[in-house]
Amino acid sequence: MAKTWLLVLLAASAAHADPKPPACPAAVTATIARAFPRSVIGACKAEREHGHDQFEVKLTTADKTAVEADVAPDGKLLQVEEKIPLDKVPAAVAKAFAAKYPKAKLEGAEKQTPADGKPSYELAFTGEHGRREATFTEDGKFVEEE
Repeated sequence: MAKTWLLVLLAASAAHADPKPPACPAAVTATIARAFPRSVIGACKAEREHGHDQFEVKLTTADKTAVEADVAPDGKLLQVEEKIPLDKVPAAVAKAFAAKYPKAKLEGAEKQTPADGKPSYELAFTGEHGRREATFTEDGKFVEEE
């Protein structure tokens, strides 16, 4: 009888267990494991950016930080994106944003770090044309608006 209850409990536990994380190619998973030890992948989506195939991997790091990493199918880490508090935006970026968008209301910030370059900062804001995003280099140079 005890064995029967144990089997029932195990079956019930398996039915309520978290679903398997989405499948990423082995090279992508290996890169994430090296770059973010003890992280948990929450989503892995194939996409095409600027004419190149890549995987957008959403993960939670060991310190519970939400991160998005873009990884090439061969496992090359392309870029890491992470939300940051507005007070962590570099002063040069904040100053350049305020000069370009004096009436805008900042709503959020994301640090984007390419594997082979310096970080940039994407700032989400509401302005006269609705919700937009503007990207600036670390030293405050305007890159683009979306």
